[in-house]
Amino acid sequence: MDKPHLEARKAPKQARSQATVQAILTAGARVLAQESLAGFNTNRIAEVAGVSVGSLYQYFPNKAALAVALIDQERERLAVALEAAVASVSDAPLLEGLSRLARLAIEQQFQDPVYAAALDHEERRLPLGTRLASSESRLVGAILQFLEDHRDELPTFPDGSPKEVARDLLLITRVLVEADAHGGQGAPPSLHPRLVRALAGYLLAPGVA
Repeated sequence: MDKPHLEARKAPKQARSQATVQAILTAGARVLAQESLAGFNTNRIAEVAGVSVGSLYQYFPNKAALAVALIDQERERLAVALEAAVASVSDAPLLEGLSRLARLAIEQQFQDPVYAAALDHEERRLPLGTRLASSESRLVGAILQFLEDHRDELPTFPDGSPKEVARDLLLITRVLVEADAHGGQGAPPSLHPRLVRALAGYLLAPGVA
């Protein structure tokens, strides 16, 4: 099977074109949030955006390219939010910082759980290796800054480099948060304390079997 073309056809330069692309992206996000992937098609998105399908195809060759644009948009939003959160807890105690970062991760996933789950599915389905690696590097960098800010409260990590530790923290967070996100319901009350315990346990007891 041929790989789908995942890039936008052209970048909008004029204000009118930029407004059209933003309307299409907003409509795509709305369709995903309300109808999930079952209703996510170019005809439906164009209808919600109030543009012709031909106008949509001027910028996006297919719905996969539109999904990628939404993934890029959400990953940028997550990176900005994580970097701001890390900066905001730089002087806070470690456990308080972990609690606030865990809260951010949960809010990002459950603010619009159907939309988030649909994008998670497309991330796994589409061949986005290089694209996701670049985004992942930025998230890892933010976690590395968090570890540096709290190095006096942390033990050494004989079983891995700080970068590996940061990646593990992201993985632990994703596994726990996404596991509870299935079904499109709100976050269970137990998720936040469980996530904080998992992250704190990993950080404060490295190497324990």
